[in-house]
Amino acid sequence: MQWATGCSRQTEPAAAAREVVAQVLASLGQGPVDLAMAFFSGPLVQGAEEVRTWLKALLDPRHLLGVSACGVVTTDEEIERGPALSVIAGRLPGVNLSPMILSPEGWDEALERQDEFGRLTPGAQGAEVVLVFGDPFTLDMETVLKGFNRHLPGVRLAGGMASASERGGGNGLFLNDWQSDSGGIAIAFSGGIRADVVISQGCRSVGPPLEVTHSEKNLIHTLDGSPALQRIEQVLRELPVREREQVGQGLFVGRPTRRDAWGQGDYLIRSLVGADRQHGILAVADEVSESEMIRLHVRNGVTAREDLELMLSPQSVDSRAQAAFLFTCNGRGSRLFGSANGDVGTVQEALGGAVPTAGMFCAGEIGPVGGSNYLHGHTASVVILRPR
Repeated sequence: MQWATGCSRQTEPAAAAREVVAQVLASLGQGPVDLAMAFFSGPLVQGAEEVRTWLKALLDPRHLLGVSACGVVTTDEEIERGPALSVIAGRLPGVNLSPMILSPEGWDEALERQDEFGRLTPGAQGAEVVLVFGDPFTLDMETVLKGFNRHLPGVRLAGGMASASERGGGNGLFLNDWQSDSGGIAIAFSGGIRADVVISQGCRSVGPPLEVTHSEKNLIHTLDGSPALQRIEQVLRELPVREREQVGQGLFVGRPTRRDAWGQGDYLIRSLVGADRQHGILAVADEVSESEMIRLHVRNGVTAREDLELMLSPQSVDSRAQAAFLFTCNGRGSRLFGSANGDVGTVQEALGGAVPTAGMFCAGEIGPVGGSNYLHGHTASVVILRPR
């Protein structure tokens, strides 16, 4: 198994593709390329077809995928602004690759019918990992993920939503000869490959577990039998001074992913999106069930880095990684850490450095928590690949 990466900041699509291919081939050498994945920023979206054409002509990969983003990730850098093209290519003997075009339609039916789901996701069954990307304006990724969780439990997904544009029609995706500004793409890996999928939600829990005693969809009416807002305010008043200061940088709700949830990795982090002070009701960016034991969480640059370091710590006792993908929130990067390369630097340090890496800043990150796949926010989703 061999991987190589290349990056270009050229503004002209053909020039960017040629520069990237030269870097890839200098490392990979001559021979067949099984997979090439391209992540390109907004200024190159209009030239996506040209990028695809040149990559196909010069690399001749068996499978070629591309997705647009507001910023891209390279082996040692996160490029948050301006034109950028990041490509990772692999020669993967013994690895089975199954590409999929994800149509915007048909997922409600696929959620209910396993045969229809299988038709839309050929090659996903039994996959070691599936990388998934979608346009946030046309593909209902939540329903797609529910389909995987229902019909293919245990199959892990990772990836993210295209982020090059804040309006429909402004993103670009391609898969081999197919290209569009809508829908999604995916590729399943199986056979002689092993994947670790690391999800860092970047939060730390504060205060005690709180029982949801009355809820309605995403509205929490009462916690521990008291109006939800008043109970939250009581918890916050009782926090140590340092933790109260961190609350001002972001307060979130953690939904348990297992019955005895307590610490990092045990909760699915969701945003607080509103409050009704008159009735003491809280609104959460997810449906919450009665009897859940939720917990408050805080997030800032320090907790985000510490959480990613903790989640990656087992990598130090594993064999050397051959490649990595990093899909990070467009609200992380220098906005969160105060300086560039916060996530990719942490990943490379955990993996021993110089591991071929590519990825992008996402408008929603995909990854498993507690055995199910979810669409996240403010999260880093990392896929680490080794031979089986």
